[in-house]
Amino acid sequence: MMRFARYIGTLAALGFVAFLVWRSASEFPLLDFASRWVWLGLAGGLTLYIASQGIGAAAWRATLGVYDIQLPRGRAESQLLVSQIGKYIPGNIAHLIGRAVLAREDGVTTASIGGALLLEVGFLLGTAVFVICGMLLAAPGLLALLTAELPEGWVNRSIIAGGVILAIGLTTGQMFLWRRAGRPKIVIARFVEPILLHLANFAVLGVSLWFITLVVAPQSPIGVGHCIAIFSTAWVAGFLMPGAPGGVGVRDGIIAIGLELFVAPGAALGAALLHRGLSILGDLATFCIGLLLRCPQNQVQSDF
Repeated sequence: MMRFARYIGTLAALGFVAFLVWRSASEFPLLDFASRWVWLGLAGGLTLYIASQGIGAAAWRATLGVYDIQLPRGRAESQLLVSQIGKYIPGNIAHLIGRAVLAREDGVTTASIGGALLLEVGFLLGTAVFVICGMLLAAPGLLALLTAELPEGWVNRSIIAGGVILAIGLTTGQMFLWRRAGRPKIVIARFVEPILLHLANFAVLGVSLWFITLVVAPQSPIGVGHCIAIFSTAWVAGFLMPGAPGGVGVRDGIIAIGLELFVAPGAALGAALLHRGLSILGDLATFCIGLLLRCPQNQVQSDF
């Protein structure tokens, strides 16, 4: 049943973006590749995406630190950088499994890995929702546009219900794995670093999307804050969608719909797909960096 659900999720996600392509394909903008500003925008978007993966890797090391796990420099980071490529396998969980396997190879106990992964999911979703709410409060007009077709109060009820379900699930899982790991001492103050890093990560990813949007639609009135809110919303939806590899289809479709508030539908979809293409290149680059970090000659002995 789980495999069937993953395949259905993948097909639904791809069908969603295929519909958007069918609707807007005739309006795709043509990029002027003779312009240096186009290349600078593409390079900026790609560089920021790669930087975001480095920030995510640092956040993973900090999350392991909550469980008082200290690995040689670059080792914890390499676990995320290498495993991220697995998110493109249908099911949207292969990157988490791959990271668990690499961490186990590095001597981290299974229960501690599970606890750290649960914490990271909580940190990611929590910070994403925080960023979205912050951006929408700063731009209330954007919230009105996004929810104009929804029943009154639906957004608030959905956020509250989702938050309660997520909190119960994460807390239950953490308590179980905490006991399995031998009840290690967890210092709440250590939560601060990974949370701040994840906040920075979403901000950098939003700026990356902004760069690409301006490449496709240079005269767009869209601001950096709008792109951060749109990307964060799309990321949450893509992460939660069962089966969609790397949020493909769901994330891209929501980004396109969000950008349509500021640019033409064809340009919005073009920016979403172009950002997806650059993110794939970025994941390939960080995969290679992660492999280099895992080479024996690049390992530095830990002081712990």
